[in-house]
Amino acid sequence: MKHLKIDRADTLQPEHVHITASGLEPGRAYRFDMKLRHNYGSHASYCILKADKDGNIDMRTEKPLRGTYFEADGMGLFLSMTPCEDFAYGGYLRCTPPIPFFYLLRLSDETGNQLDEMYIKKHWMHPLLTRTEIEHDGFCGTLFKPPGDGPFPCVMDISGTGGGLHEHKGAMLASEGFVVICVAFFQFKDLPYKLEDVEVEYFLKPIEFVLGLPYTTNMLGIQGVSFGATIVDLLATRYPQIKAVVSINGPHAQSSYVMLKEHGKSMIVPELDDSKLFFVNTILATAPCFKTLTPLLTEENSIPWHWIPKETAFRLIGSVDDLCAPSIHANLHIQKKLQETGHYVELELVNGGHIMEPPYFPHHDIVYAKFQGFYCGYGGEITQHAKSQERTWANTINFFKRKLGSPPPMPDWVRLQKVDGPLKPIENRSRL
Repeated sequence: MKHLKIDRADTLQPEHVHITASGLEPGRAYRFDMKLRHNYGSHASYCILKADKDGNIDMRTEKPLRGTYFEADGMGLFLSMTPCEDFAYGGYLRCTPPIPFFYLLRLSDETGNQLDEMYIKKHWMHPLLTRTEIEHDGFCGTLFKPPGDGPFPCVMDISGTGGGLHEHKGAMLASEGFVVICVAFFQFKDLPYKLEDVEVEYFLKPIEFVLGLPYTTNMLGIQGVSFGATIVDLLATRYPQIKAVVSINGPHAQSSYVMLKEHGKSMIVPELDDSKLFFVNTILATAPCFKTLTPLLTEENSIPWHWIPKETAFRLIGSVDDLCAPSIHANLHIQKKLQETGHYVELELVNGGHIMEPPYFPHHDIVYAKFQGFYCGYGGEITQHAKSQERTWANTINFFKRKLGSPPPMPDWVRLQKVDGPLKPIENRSRL
């Protein structure tokens, strides 16, 4: 009998799974198609693998003859998801609330005859977490709490210029045992519509809220990506409650392009030279513009790194193929400034594009930027970017545990042995 097997059909998003097929004709090639359908459309991947002399295929060890990934990798189909025709060009996959991903895996022979299929469930949010939507003292966000009384170290997670609320990174951090608050700061409910109307002081409210909970420690980390990374760098200069910072692919300074207010006034920032931007097949690349900030930085318009308490630790992540921000240039600049001020700083440079997400979040190389009115290039080759996400995420968890203290271990949940799939079936409308 020809069939697929998986060691664990119900797992957290970063957990590896072991997929095999048996009962096949020795030496024949077989096709594996994986489809992910969600509210924003579909992503898909595939590979062609050859059965061994016993009629078995082990995805951990078999190198694809062709497909969306190229080397033997048990998670290759998850790593190499690409958007289908029903996913909006330039769209961004929002996982808010962080509902599980259901993957449909199908096995076919060389003639296209389907032999078997199964669903695989992956959770962005550990099933034993408590998720609470928060509107308190003028700020909006979502709180994720592990089971138990704690005390738990805590993390605040924010995103960049896309607006709204993004919960998938926070849910994954909380799945490691941290209390996490994901914070929206514009284009959400009654919050400002424009980024330049956001006050720095706004972020103190969620900081004080999460540290005031009866089950958190006084050890607070903060994580931001893109301009959110610039914001968390800035917040570390204002709020000594922050003990650990993860800054991912952000410009090394505010600018006339993206800035916040402080005490009701626009902050003093250098002028961005947008004549350096360029287009690749109508896709906007802005990374060179932000490089022009460096020679213009002064004590008045730069981030005052020397204001940050010495005990605050930094983790910087920079992608070598970032088309949106000059991540290597910016992170080397930040590293130098923090070394000069005597701070702990670790820098991880990786092969990828702009947005470094948790593992197996589909890669976005093009995203429509509302505030720019263009399709913005993020860069990155799909599988290299995805492999970098595996590594950077694991290293970020390790960093927070070292600098904030390891939270109590998360208990396991009653995992499904067989996944029946979502209420709305995943359609197999296209093959790559």
